[in-house]
Amino acid sequence: MGKVLYISYNGNVKSVEDTNGDGVGDRTTSILTGLPAGGRHQNDGLAVDADGYLYLGMGSTCDACAERDWRSASILRFKPDGSDLSVYASGLRNPYDLAFNDAGDLFATDNGRDDLGETLPREELNHIQKGQDYGWPDCWDGNTATKCAAKTGPVATFASRSSADGLTFYAGDNFPPDYRDNAFVAILGSYVFPEIERGVARVQLTKTGNTYTGQTSWFLKMDGRPLDVTVGPDGGLYVADYDQSLIYRIVYGAPS
Repeated sequence: MGKVLYISYNGNVKSVEDTNGDGVGDRTTSILTGLPAGGRHQNDGLAVDADGYLYLGMGSTCDACAERDWRSASILRFKPDGSDLSVYASGLRNPYDLAFNDAGDLFATDNGRDDLGETLPREELNHIQKGQDYGWPDCWDGNTATKCAAKTGPVATFASRSSADGLTFYAGDNFPPDYRDNAFVAILGSYVFPEIERGVARVQLTKTGNTYTGQTSWFLKMDGRPLDVTVGPDGGLYVADYDQSLIYRIVYGAPS
C-alpha cells in the first residue's frame, strides 16, 4: 500500500491513496459520512496514532446547548476503514486541531463559548485522555462551580475569543534544541474584537503526574490571521494565513 492522505471536510472523512508511488493520489475511499456538521461547527483536524487509529475533532452544533447527537463536541476515534467508531473524549466545543507529541500523548486546541463576553472563557490547549470530560458547555478554566470539579482542565490557555486553531509539535532539526517537542498553536484572532492579538503561540510543556503543565509565550505576532501550522521535512515551520491566502515558511538562521 502506498501513502495515504486523510481528509476531514463538512460531515465527511475520506482517504486518498497513492497506490503506485508516483506522487499522485489514484484511489479515494469514503471513511465516515453523515457526521453532525450542519450546525455552528463541523468535523475538524485529524491525527493518527502509532496503532493506526484515527482521531477526529468533532465540533458542537451550537454555542452552548445540550447536544442531541452523541458524536458532537468530542474527540472521535476510529479505524482507517471507519469501523470501531467511539467517543474518545467529550466536553469540547470546537476542538480544531489534534497532534501527538514525542511521547505519543494526544493534544487538541479548543475554542470556548462566545456568549459570555470578551474575557470568558479562555481558549485552550488540552491533553486528551480517554474517557475524560473537558467541561463544555458549563465549565471552563477558573470556574469554581461544584459541578466543574470533576471536569478535566487545560494544560495551557490563550486569550478569550482569540480562536486557537492549528496545532503541531516541533519535530524538526532546524530550530535550536530547546524548541524540540514544543507545541505551536495558530491564533487566528477575533473578527468581533479585532484588538485581540494574533499570531503563533509557543507552549513549552512539562510532564506533571499523568498530565502536563504548559508555559505559553508568543513565538510570532502577525497582522494576518494564521489558521494552521505544521513542520516541513526541512525542519521549517509553515504557517497558513487565512486572510492573506499565503503560506509562510519560518526557519532558524539564513533561509536556503
